[in-house]
Amino acid sequence: MDTAELLKSIKVGEPYEIITTWQGVPVRTKQKVRWVSVPDRLISFDFSDCKFKRAFSNEKVYVRLGELYLECDIFSNIRDELVLHVNMVSPPPPMVMREFVRVEPSESKPVYVSFCAGEDCIVSAKAVDVSESGVSVMLSKEDVAKLFSMLNSAEGEAYHKTFSMVIKLPEEGSISALGELKSILNKDEGIYFRLGFKIELKPADLKKFRSYIMKRQREILDKLRSL
Repeated sequence: MDTAELLKSIKVGEPYEIITTWQGVPVRTKQKVRWVSVPDRLISFDFSDCKFKRAFSNEKVYVRLGELYLECDIFSNIRDELVLHVNMVSPPPPMVMREFVRVEPSESKPVYVSFCAGEDCIVSAKAVDVSESGVSVMLSKEDVAKLFSMLNSAEGEAYHKTFSMVIKLPEEGSISALGELKSILNKDEGIYFRLGFKIELKPADLKKFRSYIMKRQREILDKLRSL
């Protein structure tokens, strides 16, 4: 079924699940459709009773239609109406398929990550987001050069290298992890780089980490409801 046929199948007045993320946390809500424009690929939702309006502002939005999803951009989110522009039929989005919840640490209570290869270390890098299975950090161009020097590797050879890591949580204290470098993304024209690590934790440290993630998820959703 193509995009036009799916749009024609949407029933005005019926609720549909729409999904996005807010600070890394999946946000799902069911809202009633006000109108659909098939030629313009637009769907309007009644947002008058939605508790999570602020979440629908910048990120991609997905509309669930049974086992299919429509990937959308936000066309308008003024007052009590959310209008989405449909891009394409999509497989289940990442926030649906993701096994573990990913959260962004608070700016006022950051999470710091230090990691070492042999005797060389990069200390107190700020975590961008964390989950039970991984952590992402932002490094300067200089620190990335130091990383490659630590590994005695070029960028393409650095993937899957392992590090001993210390993750410092705001209240739960420090935990140890074994990290495997999975991704390096260029940010801000090469001034900063985002590095993603897959991590392994001991059971006691996993319990602390899980406690932090659950608490942070509640904080994010509570703040969203209050906006």
